[in-house]
Amino acid sequence: MIRPELLPRLRAALPHADLGRASPLGEGWGTVAYRVPDPGGDWALRMRRGESFRAVTGDLEREVHLLPLLESEGLPTPREARAISDASGDLIATAHRLIEGGPATRSRLGRGTRRERLAGQLGDFLTRLHAVPLDDVRETGVKEIDLWAERYAPLFAESAPRLGPGTQKWLDALEGRFLAESGMRGAPRTLVHGDIAPEHIRLAEDGSLSGVIDFGDALIADPALDLGGLLLAHGSRFTEQVMAHYGGEVDSHFWRRMRFYVDAVPIFLVQFGHLFNEGQDERDGRRQFAARAAAATRRARIGPPA
Repeated sequence: MIRPELLPRLRAALPHADLGRASPLGEGWGTVAYRVPDPGGDWALRMRRGESFRAVTGDLEREVHLLPLLESEGLPTPREARAISDASGDLIATAHRLIEGGPATRSRLGRGTRRERLAGQLGDFLTRLHAVPLDDVRETGVKEIDLWAERYAPLFAESAPRLGPGTQKWLDALEGRFLAESGMRGAPRTLVHGDIAPEHIRLAEDGSLSGVIDFGDALIADPALDLGGLLLAHGSRFTEQVMAHYGGEVDSHFWRRMRFYVDAVPIFLVQFGHLFNEGQDERDGRRQFAARAAAATRRARIGPPA
């Protein structure tokens, strides 16, 4: 439950909220989230959890600055975002109006017209998100990066000591193939969510899009990263449906980069997982990479059809 010593600061920030009736929503890296009733609309309150909160404080603060811009663009994203600090000015929580709905798991996508409607809504959302003016985005403090040079290349190098020889060989091959096939050359730059995943896409009971949450990983970077999140979660068929409604710039290497981002997902668990869940996330990342390497080895042994 919410620590009693934090209640005065929370009440000052959310004066009409019934903090005594707060109920857990879930946990993330360094945070625990609560639903807090309020006559004006319930709040999603994310509180710090353990020392790992320090690793995500900057992300949460940037999200609070970005969300009003997205709200002004009419996007289905959290409203009335605010940061809540203690008496010394240290962040203790963030809050925004709750977006109702459940996660966009495969079982919730539905079929037929329901599935196609959602694909259209997601395609429209990503089109509009990726079209937010970059000058406005930069003013919120969102970072602009080259995903290979400033993220994946350093992570691959720094994670090497934690990986077994078979996994490292596979990762070296993944890197070599990515660079040989043009790497980031020609990739557009837009605002990206940065962590498109089922738990961050909220669906109403009828399967329609309620909204998209958790913009702490937002960047100015390659928009293929966001479509890669859909590819990882829901496979190529649904991603193709979404892409049919996507109006952003799609260069000739867009799908190749999407697949690279999917293959490289465990690198974040390997590099940062020791900070969370008593190291279980790091172990999960190593296992995921080992499984990818083993699958690649099996495919190589089988070879192409005769």
